[in-house]
This record gives sequence, structure tokens and C-alpha cells, in this order.
Amino acid sequence: MGITKKLIISLVLAVFYSFASFATQISFQILQFDETCEEVNSKSYDIETYLLDGFFERNYIVTTSQASVIYNDDDAFDLWKTGLGEAFNGSSDYFVQIELHYAADMNLRKPVGMVNRITWKLAVVKTGTVIDGETVTDITKMSNGQEDLGALTLDLVKHINNAIKA
Repeated sequence: MGITKKLIISLVLAVFYSFASFATQISFQILQFDETCEEVNSKSYDIETYLLDGFFERNYIVTTSQASVIYNDDDAFDLWKTGLGEAFNGSSDYFVQIELHYAADMNLRKPVGMVNRITWKLAVVKTGTVIDGETVTDITKMSNGQEDLGALTLDLVKHINNAIKA
């Protein structure tokens, strides 16, 4: 291989690695707070997909922990520690835990299926320090009365991205 080819390949690799080193990696954990279900529902997975796509489109490297159903704050805290550890082991820069709270009719033990609150918190993985978080109760609805998951997640992506960039 000639010296010119070696130089060109070295230059291409240097450019590739310089861009790769600037990519920010973010790890998500979706928690479904729903006393009527034992399994993660499709809306929770849809929200997860929209979030991952939103950050991928903003040039983040995105990963996710397994989505889980929780029943109390102790479950959320235990999964926080697990997710933060997974993010650390996966070399993520940031970790975001998102709790999706669903409305339910406990008399019927039947889920209403509507997200009525979302709580999220963002941490720097290296230190474990929570740098931002919020509880969203103003859930945008479409004309058919269902949640507008696209608008909801776009808003979450904006808030979390702004917190990272601050």
C-alpha cells in the first residue's frame, strides 16, 4: 500500500474518531406506575420509542434499560440505582428515568389507560448527580380524547436536551 493511501486512510480515521468522541450518550429507563397492570403497556413502549428517536435525531447515542412496571417509590428508587449502574457500565454520559403515571379505576381494577402525569429526572452518570427533573401534568390531548404522544415526547425531548446543554 502506497504512502498516499495510508495517509488518506489515516486522515479519514482521524476525522471519524474526532466526530465519534464528541457524541453524547444518554441512557433511558421507562417506568410505568400503574396499579392495575403487571406488564408494560404499548403506550409506554411508544413513548420510549419516540424519546429514543427524538434524541437519535439530535445526534445522541441512545440506550435504554428494560422498561418496568412499578407500584411505589421504593421500586422506582431501586430501579434508579440499577439503571444508573447500567448507564455507568455502558459508558453513558447521562441517565434519564421517566415515570409514566396512568389513571385507573381501582373499583373496577381496570386500567383507564390514560397517562395523567409524567415525572422525569436527569443525572450525570459519572457523579450520579441529578441535574434536572420535572413533573408534567398538562398532558396534551388530541381531538379524539387520547394523549398526543408525539407532542408529549417532543416536549420532553426539548426539556431534557435543554438541561443537558445548560
